[in-house]
Amino acid sequence: MTSGSERSERRLVIPESVQAAIAQILAIESWLDAGGKSDALIPPERDYVLDLGAVAAAEEAVGGRLSDEALALLAAGSRFLGERFGIRLGLVGAHTEDARAAGVPRSFIAIGAEGGRFLCVPARPAIGERPRLTICAEDGATIRREPIDRWLLERQDELLDDLELSESQQRRIDSDDVLERFSPRLRADAAAVAAGPSAGLRRVTHPKFGAGTVLREVQGGPEPKLEIDFDSGGRRVLLARFVAELDRAS
Repeated sequence: MTSGSERSERRLVIPESVQAAIAQILAIESWLDAGGKSDALIPPERDYVLDLGAVAAAEEAVGGRLSDEALALLAAGSRFLGERFGIRLGLVGAHTEDARAAGVPRSFIAIGAEGGRFLCVPARPAIGERPRLTICAEDGATIRREPIDRWLLERQDELLDDLELSESQQRRIDSDDVLERFSPRLRADAAAVAAGPSAGLRRVTHPKFGAGTVLREVQGGPEPKLEIDFDSGGRRVLLARFVAELDRAS
């Protein structure tokens, strides 16, 4: 494994198709949050950064190296990807531990999970290799391999949830302004963690377990449920009515 000391502060090098797909998800989130106002169809103006020390710690825990494409997904801090798939740097170790316990080969790192399936990337990414996600089942079997940009475009459709962008909105989301607003970086600054992967995630509190971060909404059943990563340790699935929202700054 390449040690964290060999990494340096720099902009992540990712294909433009992946950069655009992530930027568009962030733009759609912003647009939905603003109630469909056209001028909000652009990624939030903030630093999309990952802390070098936090990246090194995560890679040490999983015994591998995260590709720039995987790091870009983690740096985006997408609320949708965080809640639905748990895609954030602080959960990579737990996802990978669960995946390997389920039989996923050690040649993979799990950067997300949903419904017993793991979103995996190579633990030893080859230089120049086309960025792909490998979707693995609970028994470790490979379900499919998919280019990251194509997978992200499918997530855009889910995020829009049957809404359609007008021609002018589609031109806006395809513009260089949207693409260039998302420029993920590595930085040796602990404060960058707060500005990157955890930004925008829902924070809740429970009378017994305390504060935590919502990883995803669990579909099915008579009442809505949430999978929550509690600060005190452990992930739990609870009825949504048993938790209360916390202010984003808390």
